[in-house]
Amino acid sequence: MSSTTTMQASGMPCSAQELPSRGRANYALGILLLAYVFSIMDRQVLSLLVGPIQQSLHVNDSWMGLLHGFTFAAFYSLAGLPIARLIDRGNRRLVITVGIGLWCMATAASGLSTEFWHLLLARVGVAVGEAVLLPGAVSLISDLFPAEKRGRALGVFGAGGPVGVGAGLLATGLVLGYFNAHPLTLPLIGPLAPWQATLMSIGLPGMLVLLLMFGVPEPRLDREMSNTQAIKAPSIPLRDVAQFLRANRRTFVAILIGMGCYNAAVYGGGAWVPTYLVREFGWSYAKAGTVMGLVMCVSSPLGVLGASWLGEFWRRRGVVNGNLRVAILASTLLPLCATPLLLAPNAPLAIPFLALSAALWVCLFGIGPALIVEIAPAPMRGQFIALFTGVLNLVGVGVGPLSIGLITDYALADPAAIRYSILFLTLLACALACPLLLLARRSFRLTTLHARQWHPANTTPPLNPPSGEHP
Repeated sequence: MSSTTTMQASGMPCSAQELPSRGRANYALGILLLAYVFSIMDRQVLSLLVGPIQQSLHVNDSWMGLLHGFTFAAFYSLAGLPIARLIDRGNRRLVITVGIGLWCMATAASGLSTEFWHLLLARVGVAVGEAVLLPGAVSLISDLFPAEKRGRALGVFGAGGPVGVGAGLLATGLVLGYFNAHPLTLPLIGPLAPWQATLMSIGLPGMLVLLLMFGVPEPRLDREMSNTQAIKAPSIPLRDVAQFLRANRRTFVAILIGMGCYNAAVYGGGAWVPTYLVREFGWSYAKAGTVMGLVMCVSSPLGVLGASWLGEFWRRRGVVNGNLRVAILASTLLPLCATPLLLAPNAPLAIPFLALSAALWVCLFGIGPALIVEIAPAPMRGQFIALFTGVLNLVGVGVGPLSIGLITDYALADPAAIRYSILFLTLLACALACPLLLLARRSFRLTTLHARQWHPANTTPPLNPPSGEHP
């Protein structure tokens, strides 16, 4: 077997000659970006439906935190590793397409819920479907673009997250407002509450992305068709993944737990700030969604693209841990912006700090996956991205929204005190995240070197790192 074929089989990056054309790569990036937007929209929709769902299903803030926090995160994390092993060796395009269909149908099915447990089961389906996208897309993008353009491509993909947040809030606010004024009745089903019709309207359009996915290239299949010697990427044993993780545990533990804590502040704030605007300033949920959606559509893409640019700027100047520096900076700045947002005496004073906080909430959407790509061997990227998203969702999505609900219901025992619950969690989470991320700085360079030099035991290691793969 030739050395090129060996690298393909082992999941190592392709040479420049083997990469798909720029047009095909950009098409794939655009469709994956669109899928990410719909993914976050379907995840975000519950943030504006807290009040209507509570009134209809008679649940408190803690149960709502469990619904769009812990339940989603737990099943997202459980599904992540087996899905990632499929991604690391199989047809990523097919796996992502199935995931898109699952989460879109589950979101639409949420609109038929008449009991809280119906909604809970539907959110499990959303979680399992969405567990496919991030590891699959990051693995695919890493295979479609050369190393020197990979960070920028991942930054563009990461921008889909904040766009999805803003678009989800804006669309949900407008759709909810419409169905409040024009109730929907379906044949055989009967009248739907406005929140039910909103969930169905937000979930179904994502099915269009499923059709567009069939035009996305899969480099593994292309290599098999063009080279009869090429073989499928072997399944990397879990013991090899665990061994690499143990050998570099300081870096991985610090980054995973540190960014998980940061995400607790991000997802906690993102889930409950719309409710804070409603309870504190007397807004309707439709108005909160429209205003917050417009703010995030503008400031959030600037945040994620600016963070990716800053990380690349430092890396081009020889700072190996440039992306890590951005994460440390974000965990320092978020409390400084969130505090005046949550203590503002009126809405006009709160909105500028909402814009700043929104940029910081999402600035690591591109940086986070790029960090894992840097410190994970190429054949294990899908599994490490799944581990990364699993921990971030379990700690961030799982703990953040639920903690705020519990603090509001049981510690403060006052729904009007939601601002203090969000503020307490933000300050605590960032106080934990910053020192943990600082802890990873010294070991980061060595871990990136280990990742580039790793090779399967049954192949001959390359004498030099692949072209362009410098930390």
